Amino acid sequence: MIEITADLECPLMNSEFNGRPERSAEGEAAFWRSLEALLPVFERESIALNLEAHPDDFCEENTPAVDLVRAVNRPWVNYPVLRPAPVGGGSDGGHRAMMRYAGDKLQHVHIADMFHHKGSSGLRYILSPPGTPARIHQHLDIGQGEVDWAAFFDSLRELKFDGVATACVFAWEERARESSAFMLERITKELAA
Repeated sequence: MIEITADLECPLMNSEFNGRPERSAEGEAAFWRSLEALLPVFERESIALNLEAHPDDFCEENTPAVDLVRAVNRPWVNYPVLRPAPVGGGSDGGHRAMMRYAGDKLQHVHIADMFHHKGSSGLRYILSPPGTPARIHQHLDIGQGEVDWAAFFDSLRELKFDGVATACVFAWEERARESSAFMLERITKELAA
């Protein structure tokens, strides 16, 4: 995939940490083995890499994910904030804290709305059986969930964000074109402000 990316003259790839959260030590060990083999290929092809914390990967939380990215110790390996994933905590999903903590490693934001899944006394979503290891998040159009978008975009402006912003909505296959057009217009308006 790195070579195809280079053939397409694309300067950036995104990936997740993968692995299983209940086997995080094994996942992290596999991550470092993979990087040992892949970093020279990324360098040879001059492709940057963003590594993302994602629900149900061996690394699901912002802080340890940013720490792993920093431990890679390459200026071209960075961190994307996934906004809708609840990987930071707090009533706003922790996006301000996530972005500040990532600092100069924040080079990409995935943008979609979500509901606060622990709302309604933890009964916003009822999963069976109780204690299931399922991870919950949605990828909705801005305004269809509960993310504080004014605060989110204010945070990006405060940090003078100048990276990649992508709409990351998957919820509406039947209106994908309309959703994409709406998201492009809203994100462009917010980031130009």
